[in-house]
Amino acid sequence: MIIAFWTTWCGACLKDLQVLEEFHRRYGDRVVVVGVCPERWPEVPPILARYRITFPVLYDRGAQVTARYQLLEHLRYPFTVFVNEEGRVTGVWAVIIRDLAQLLKLLGRAGISVTTGE
Repeated sequence: MIIAFWTTWCGACLKDLQVLEEFHRRYGDRVVVVGVCPERWPEVPPILARYRITFPVLYDRGAQVTARYQLLEHLRYPFTVFVNEEGRVTGVWAVIIRDLAQLLKLLGRAGISVTTGE
């Protein structure tokens, strides 16, 4: 599972959403993608529509879930958490995800396999 924490005011977050959507469209049947946004919820649906985001994005009112996953000190947005099949956090990425190739490498480092068959 990929859990992507982002905010509406963060330009890098919007880039991450696009990379994560590309991943979701290609591999979403193998690895679940979930976005989490802790603030400015009324701004979220228009952003999701503008970038054609189809994976689920959840509202974290009060940022309680976000705080539990901030595993590194002074973590900033965007940050992405990788969770294996056993439910254990196996990786955290605390900067922008450049592209799909980088995301696939990060998943591999986190021990999450995406068998492409391509």
